[in-house]
Amino acid sequence: MIIFHNGKIRTLNALQPVVEALAVQGETILAAGKNEDIINIAAPEARVIDLHGQTVLPGFTDSHIHLLQYGLKLSQIDCETISRAACLARVAKKVQATTPGTWITGQGWNHNIWHEGIGHKHDLDHISNLHPIFLAAKSLHASWCNSLALQLAGIDRHTPDPPGGTIVRDENGEPTGILLESASALVEACIPPLQASQKREVLLNVQQQLLRYGITSVHDVDDWEIYALLQELQPTFFIRVTKSFHRSDLEEIHHAGLYSGAGNDQLNVGWLKLFMDGALGPQTAAMLSPYEGSTSHCGMLTLPAAELFEIGKEAAHYNIRLEVHAIGDKAIHITLDKMEQLTPLKNTSPLPHRMEHVQVIDPLDIPRMAHLQMVASMQPIHVISDMDTADRYWGKRCAFSYAWHAIDEAGIPLVFGSDAPVETPNPFPAIQAALTRQKSPTSRSWFPQQRLSLNKILSAYISRSPAIIGKQHRLGQLQPGFLADLVVLSDDLFQSDAFEIAQLSPSATMISGEFRWMDDRFPMS
Repeated sequence: MIIFHNGKIRTLNALQPVVEALAVQGETILAAGKNEDIINIAAPEARVIDLHGQTVLPGFTDSHIHLLQYGLKLSQIDCETISRAACLARVAKKVQATTPGTWITGQGWNHNIWHEGIGHKHDLDHISNLHPIFLAAKSLHASWCNSLALQLAGIDRHTPDPPGGTIVRDENGEPTGILLESASALVEACIPPLQASQKREVLLNVQQQLLRYGITSVHDVDDWEIYALLQELQPTFFIRVTKSFHRSDLEEIHHAGLYSGAGNDQLNVGWLKLFMDGALGPQTAAMLSPYEGSTSHCGMLTLPAAELFEIGKEAAHYNIRLEVHAIGDKAIHITLDKMEQLTPLKNTSPLPHRMEHVQVIDPLDIPRMAHLQMVASMQPIHVISDMDTADRYWGKRCAFSYAWHAIDEAGIPLVFGSDAPVETPNPFPAIQAALTRQKSPTSRSWFPQQRLSLNKILSAYISRSPAIIGKQHRLGQLQPGFLADLVVLSDDLFQSDAFEIAQLSPSATMISGEFRWMDDRFPMS
């Protein structure tokens, strides 16, 4: 038994929102209440921890993360720089330390903030024509390659664009080295894959980082192969995972007897992940009207509407729910059209359908989404990175961009995540973003009417994510009978300035009644 006392324990239970003490017995919470009441039930062998006023919250859920890709980013070139020249300098440094013939990989570039503009294969060729180079964009919806990488992938002026992708070409038809959407997969297929043992090591490294951030559960949208790796890693992988999958995995999952919601408290099956469009960064998000400054460019649909419906029918037959990547207002609109058509189909999965990102929505589609009770899975930290680019390309439509307040007020279930490695999975800067929609204390608040209160933000990060997977009676609150997943903070979020919240970090993280991470700020007794 573990007794926490003399703390500010925010339970997220509306009937008992703040208590002084908590008793943990085994994996679950035994009692919550006043100091004297909880201490009086302590068993003789109980570990009694005086929190000295520290705050306790239920553990956070990152409702949209790429576990393996985030782990790989930690070991690749960080291309998130303020200029193209700075990015190229990092690539050159890596090349100098790498044997010729070895792939050079990186992630994070965003040409929208580079004064030099987007890159070209010749920029990378000048650094090396002996190393194939593949650099994924921050959005993960574009890539930048050198000539050797294109050559190894068999990409030249005669290579047709793949379905759902574009090989960007110059005025002479020659590939520039920029690949959009599915075209990146042509080169990615040539990069030597990691061995299973290496992937397991990456996942364990990711776990340590997430625990430091207070994340105790995730909804992972990486490849389905990770499901088997996570099974092998138990019981050393403590973070709870709801694992989504792609269309190519549908038959395998069905034949294995799995469906959306199958599994246990540690590892369960999530959603079939589909992509309706691209992203804001490369201007491939599908829009109802052209991007600002263009008379015709409306982005691109990466999945035909009719195909979405047919896949949805097949998935419903297997009791599998959909999560649909839809960033632009056109992609959202079409997704809702098809979800309305799919609603009458029998599907006994306990999970709801969900839409990922919902970055700019036609206000007329908000009540439609509310009626469908389709979950809005959004990433508040994106607003800090994207507001200037959104202003540039979406103009007045930004009034309903990252429209958390409008979505929440309509009664649409709202959950928060990071989309790591696109952004950091650290929830505390994201909380600041959702509270302020500001880059700094002195900068403007970008469409402040879409801000959320701290209570609503914590609900989207902590309580509602377990609810959409049917675990609202097990996770997301600190009350008797719930699993003891919690995070300890030196400071109280409700007594902190928003920009102070961005700097917070846990002193300890517990999962199932066991401390899985702590630092020297945590009181040991």
